[in-house]
Parts: sequence; C-alpha cells; structure tokens
Amino acid sequence: MQKKYSELIKGINQRSNPDSYPRTVMFSENKMSTKLNENDIIEYSDVSIYVKKAMQGVAAEYTKNSKIAANKVEAHLFKSHGKDVHFERQGSVMTNTHIIKDSDVDLVQITNKSKGVDHSGLKKALENPVLLNHTEFSNLKVHSDKFKKYEGNQVSDLRLIREKSENILSTVYNDVDINKENSIYVKVSEPSRDVDVVTATYYKGVEYMKTNHKHRRGIQIFNKKTDSLLEVDYPFWSIKRINERDLISNGRLKNMIRFLKNLKYDCSNIDNKGAIRSFHINAICYNIKFHSYQYLHFLELVSVLNLEITKILNDKSYRDTVMSVDGIESIFKDNCDKKLEELAFLRLEIDSILSDLNNQNKLIG
Repeated sequence: MQKKYSELIKGINQRSNPDSYPRTVMFSENKMSTKLNENDIIEYSDVSIYVKKAMQGVAAEYTKNSKIAANKVEAHLFKSHGKDVHFERQGSVMTNTHIIKDSDVDLVQITNKSKGVDHSGLKKALENPVLLNHTEFSNLKVHSDKFKKYEGNQVSDLRLIREKSENILSTVYNDVDINKENSIYVKVSEPSRDVDVVTATYYKGVEYMKTNHKHRRGIQIFNKKTDSLLEVDYPFWSIKRINERDLISNGRLKNMIRFLKNLKYDCSNIDNKGAIRSFHINAICYNIKFHSYQYLHFLELVSVLNLEITKILNDKSYRDTVMSVDGIESIFKDNCDKKLEELAFLRLEIDSILSDLNNQNKLIG
C-alpha cells in the first residue's frame, strides 16, 4: 500500500522549518521535472518529493538562531566560571544533519584545570619510533617531557563545575532540568531553543599528541548519577570527517544521513529513543564506500542505503567492521539484536519507497 506522502511531506516541512523562515527550495516545486542526465527526465511525484525533502537540511535561519541560543547560555556560564572553563560545540547541528527533534545544540563546557592523557599509548608509541615520522616523534616527546601529574581531583572539579552551572542557569532561565545524568537541559526563550550543557574534560589521545590538531582532541563527559567520567569520545574528529566527506560528495553523505533520520522519525515501529540513534546512522552512512555514491542522483541514494542496510543485516562479518565515524568502536558490538530489529524496520520503509518509485516510473539505483 502506497504511503500517504502528502502527509509525510507536510510533517517534514514542519520539522525542518517550524518557524516558517523564507528559504530557497532544493528544486522547483512548480516545474516538477529536472534532467538526471542528458537523456533522462524525472517527473517529480509525491514519493520523490518526500525523498528529496527528507534529505534536505534545516532552514538556515533556524540553525543560526539555535547557535545564538547556545551562545547566550555560554555567556552566562562564562560570566560565572571565567577562565576555569573552555567551551565547544558538538552534535548534529555542527554537521547540519539535524532534523529538529532532540535538543538543537550540545554546548560542552570543558575544565581548563586538567586533561586526561593516554599514558600507556604515549609510552608505547615512543618505544616504537620507527613507526613515526620526525614531526610525530617530536610532538610525542614534548608531551611526554612536559607531562606533570595533576595534584587535584578531576572528578571533584567537574562535579563543582556542574553544580555551579546548575545554580547559575536555574537563576537565569525558567525551564531548566538539572536531573539529567550527562547534561543540563536549558529552554531558552529568545530565540526559543533547547540547549544541552555537557560538562567534560579534554582527553589527549596518541593521535592528538602526534599532530597537536585540535580536532583530534577527545573529551570525557561527567556523569552526575555515577559521579564519574564516561568513556572517551572524539566528537570534533567525527564532525570534521563528516563535513569533509560530504564536501567532496557534493552533499550526498549528509543527504543520506538526514534521509535515514527522517525515515526513522516517520517509522511507527521505531521509538525515537530506540537503539539506532544519530550516532549509529552517521556511522552507517559514513561506512558506505564513497565511490558507490559519489556521482549519483538523489533518488539513487535510496538504493545505496538499501544495499548497505541489507548487507549489514545479512553479513555478520561485514557488520562487525562498521565503526563509529571517529573509528573508535564497532557500532554493533552492544545491543546488536535490537539495533538489527530497528534496521530491519528501516529497510522495510526503504523497500516501500523504492516500490512506489518504481510503480511511478521513477529512476532509482
């Protein structure tokens, strides 16, 4: 049975541009045709419009105001913390792959008092200089020579930053949730946006110490419930990798990411807080061989995703090679059965779309 695409399109329009900002459409909706190549013409129907809309980014003005809201929260925190804290941004807004469902911006406040360091990795790398070039060896040696053990308590520092931030934000804003484990939720009224404030410390892994490139720095987030640090994450490296690959694919990577996110949102069989999250969708799309979609038309990307998800579902050896965008973890290592169940639902949705495209004589992969 064909989907009710007119309703799905209306839902995407409301999600991607809830404030009704004027925007340039991705293709002419009055002239419902465009050349795929010299000999092929596609007459756009509701199903192909849905696919295109699902791949489209959020209105630029909306995203701009999301960043303004985060800047306002940062200003209040900086006034309180001063030079003790440094601020970063993470999350899908920084790659423009958000579809407006969860919090718009993750504001990361990072202690300047101390940093985590991969001591064993640093020692091992220096013991094998033949594997390093001159710059890498020199940089690692400097980090090793300058290391000084922190005399304070890192967890205690982060706990105090978190508590201080809860107090200041609860004073400034009416709607603040301080009970979340890993962040403080803030509802900013002007512009009206949600901001999550994460408390963390930088982590100096070997790859960062080799290069001193800021985007290779990791972070460890403070968990309020357990009063401890979470595992190391590399959000800035992930952001850079997605942005760079998307650039050379002329937007195709982010089109696929947004499409799967919207498809998941519109799928009644998958809860928004399910096992497959933005983190996993990013990894699945990033893992696709670049040459397989580099020059494809947007409708052909649906088939690319179908083939990739089918391979993940059917081939365990391949599935085990699918890594997070930062290359650190296998995304199907934990909670695999539930993730596969949700991916199977997504494949059914994609199959239905491909069938509808075929039935309406649309060109697909």
